[in-house]
Amino acid sequence: MHPQEDARACLQELQQKPPALPFEPDLLPMLFAATKSSSATPAKGLVTLIERSQKLTTRVLATANSAAYGQEFKVSTLHRAINILGLKTIRTLVVMVGMAAVIKGANLPKGFSVRELWVHELKTATIAKILAAELGGPNGAWGSTADEKNRLIMDPDEAYIAGLLHDIGKVFFASTRPDLWETMENMRNESSQQYFEVENAYWSMDHALIGAVILYQWKLPLILTEPINWHHSPELAPTCKTEARLIAAANIIARNEPDAEGNLCEEAIALLPERCDIAAIGTAIAQCLAATDNEAFTTLVE
Repeated sequence: MHPQEDARACLQELQQKPPALPFEPDLLPMLFAATKSSSATPAKGLVTLIERSQKLTTRVLATANSAAYGQEFKVSTLHRAINILGLKTIRTLVVMVGMAAVIKGANLPKGFSVRELWVHELKTATIAKILAAELGGPNGAWGSTADEKNRLIMDPDEAYIAGLLHDIGKVFFASTRPDLWETMENMRNESSQQYFEVENAYWSMDHALIGAVILYQWKLPLILTEPINWHHSPELAPTCKTEARLIAAANIIARNEPDAEGNLCEEAIALLPERCDIAAIGTAIAQCLAATDNEAFTTLVE
């Protein structure tokens, strides 16, 4: 089969039978709608959907009872846990539980490092959240005073989720085409090309597109799927271009961490707005990464 025909076949297979999430399919769109709505929280509906997943229920209650939230008495109901954590934290927990279950259930090649994927996803998520807070805030270069074309619509919590999911397409690709994944991995190791460049050269498609297609099937909003789709070529994004630049920069910084002084690599700086404090952003990222080692990142999903 011609590589481009195989690419279409791969996408079609994934669209016809997308990886199943360990909770009700309506939960994620309900959460994203609730966090954007100014109306009352549909807590009853959320509780009903969450409690149908034992794994998700356990994770939400454990988080609400963790030392970070300092509750004097044990939290034993989902309704109270939701009130303590807030919808945005619940939303992130749901995404992490879903992602962990999908990765665990994937039939991945032996050479695929799940730990390496998680560390990179979590670092990218952390960096994306910092960038969104710095650049999209009231005084940020991509904030509310920026022109509409350069205004960041994605909030820091959404940026975290986009960073967390930006490479999930690698899992779908490797599990659907394990032999081809190994071939491309060998090609990458033997050349100076990056992985997405090898993918595009072979079958004119990369893991970013694969991931975005499945996330769209899961009913995630375009503010997440579009930046994920274009995080290797943000200049080509037809919509959400600023958000795509942010996720692209976070991805690059995660792979080329700032030094102790907070100096960012030129490739990342080129994606950031000219009117921003690069030094302050680099320092904030360096300090955050220094305080959280790789082991700490991986324990977030255990």
